[in-house]
Amino acid sequence: MTGPRLLLAAPPFAGHLNPLLTLGRGLRARGYDIRFATGAAKADAVRAHGFEVHPLLADDPGVFDRISDTPGPVRSNPLLLTRQLRANLALLPRADAELDALVRRDGHDAVLADFTAPVAGLVAERHGLPWLTTMPTPLALETRSGTPSYLGGWGPARHAGHRARDAVGRTATRAAKRGMQVALARQFRAAGVGVYRPDGSEAAYSPTAVLGLGMSELELPRDWPAAFRMIGPVTATPEPWPQPPVLPDGRLVLVTLGTHLHWAKRDLVAQARGLVAAAGGRTVVVSLGDAARRQARPVHVEPGLHVFGHLPYDAVLPRCDAVVHHGGAGILYSAVRAGVPAVVCPQDYDQFDFAARVVAAGAGVRVRRLGTRAAADALRSVLAADRGSLVRLAAAAAAYDPVGAVDAAVSALLAGRPLPPAPGRAAPDAPAGA
Repeated sequence: MTGPRLLLAAPPFAGHLNPLLTLGRGLRARGYDIRFATGAAKADAVRAHGFEVHPLLADDPGVFDRISDTPGPVRSNPLLLTRQLRANLALLPRADAELDALVRRDGHDAVLADFTAPVAGLVAERHGLPWLTTMPTPLALETRSGTPSYLGGWGPARHAGHRARDAVGRTATRAAKRGMQVALARQFRAAGVGVYRPDGSEAAYSPTAVLGLGMSELELPRDWPAAFRMIGPVTATPEPWPQPPVLPDGRLVLVTLGTHLHWAKRDLVAQARGLVAAAGGRTVVVSLGDAARRQARPVHVEPGLHVFGHLPYDAVLPRCDAVVHHGGAGILYSAVRAGVPAVVCPQDYDQFDFAARVVAAGAGVRVRRLGTRAAADALRSVLAADRGSLVRLAAAAAAYDPVGAVDAAVSALLAGRPLPPAPGRAAPDAPAGA
């Protein structure tokens, strides 16, 4: 007998789709009937895992990449953020229509949607189906207390001045979002959505189940919405590989700036070359983040440096003594799982906030630019540093069971029961009055 039928929806980006693929495989093993909806560019990759997939906006396979893979940094620039939001809103009516037809045709029981695909959740609500949001970036959630995100990577509040800073930042964040809704009022009306619900909660996320694919142990002190559960990181790389990468002998230092933001990777090989001396005899291996180039052998080799088109993090990091990365959720949690210290050089989006968490947790250091003396010194420092904090974080990461937590959450919602408590220890609370 086939179990509940779940629709899993995500944009066609590794940091958003890959966690759902891993969860989907785990849920399928537990008897669920799993279907996917994602951008046409990744439809074949989903099918390679034996899943049925609906390619969204198939007549324009590159539409999602054109919005997200910007020619330069966006950061907190309100004009660039508004432009990006306008482009996303323009896609919603078509995506909504396709997803609505899909749900009508296939009779799903619940929808599991990445936090950047809220349109799938809105369709679920329209059909009376349970909707669960997954968040590889739980720090994106607005909270009533604690340190806000997307403001350049603020660290934890350590005194009254920091707490005042955080209060102003939370207010400014909400005002900026309301301002963008005013500026794009026509587009929001056409898409049939808003930024906030009448109760003040964020409309982009499920009102009943928001599942954080992260770690309470790595988060800064803050409260969380009642619907939120931290269920643990999902780091496995589900993309099929023809054969494992052929890595150089000895211990390694991995350098990567992820799979997007091509502008940030123009000088990556030259910047990695500047780290060879600081690696102390270890080989520096570079992943260019090009998923279409999953060759087993490097595309470039020179003394102390091997460059690969793409590398699976979880397969490589056990061989590494350090990693230099951009602060993306995937590489960050892979490094934590492997107990590998990091030099984090954030480039855009949430990466500055992840960098702040790495530093606060004692899991690495942050630098402003690669290819500098400061970056080389930072690499030397993490290679020599005590790893007690990393050992504790790795043990905490291993204690989570994300697939089991999703299974429990879906089962509860389908049965009309409250969400079960979050696995692991509770997320840290912000101080009173923060």
